[in-house]
Amino acid sequence: MNFIFGIIILAMFILALRVIWATTLQLLIVLKQSTLAFKRYRAQRKLSVRNRLPVIMPRSREDMDWLAISDSVRQEIQTRNHGVNREAVRLEAQLQAKLKTIEIYEADIQIAKLERELLKIKPVIDSPEPEVKKPRRSKKQSVADSAAQKIPHQVSQLRAALKGNGLSVPVSESVGH
Repeated sequence: MNFIFGIIILAMFILALRVIWATTLQLLIVLKQSTLAFKRYRAQRKLSVRNRLPVIMPRSREDMDWLAISDSVRQEIQTRNHGVNREAVRLEAQLQAKLKTIEIYEADIQIAKLERELLKIKPVIDSPEPEVKKPRRSKKQSVADSAAQKIPHQVSQLRAALKGNGLSVPVSESVGH
C-alpha cells in the first residue's frame, strides 16, 4: 500500500515539475517577444524624432519684402472668401427659385380649388329655375270666363236636368262654342 502511495506521490511530483517547467518557458517566450517589441518601438521613435526635427531655413542674404508677402497673403484670403461668397450667392439664388416654385404650386392649388367650386356652382347658374309666370288672360279668355261665370257649367246643368229641377237651359245656350 505504501508502495502505491509512493508511486502516486512521485507521479504528482513529476506532473508539478512539468507544469512549472512549461510555465517558465512560456514566460521566457513572452519576455523575449516584449523585449523585441520594445526595441522595435524605440527604433521607430528614434526615426520619427529625426524626421520631426524642425527644418531651419537658410538665412537669405536679401531682406524679405514683407509688404509683398502680406499683400499676396491678403489677396489669397480674399480669393478664398470670394469663392465662399459666390457659393453662398448661388445657394441663395437656388433657395429663392425653389421658394418661388413653391408659391407657384400653391397658387395652382388655389386655382384648382376655385375651379372645382366654380364647377359645383356652374350647373346651378347654367340651368336657372324657370320663373313662375302668372298666367295672363287674354281678352278673349276673360270674356269667355265672364260668360262661363254667368252661365252654369254644362255638367252642373246636366245634373240639374237629370234631377228634374225644371230649369232646363236650351242646348244652344249651354254650348259656348
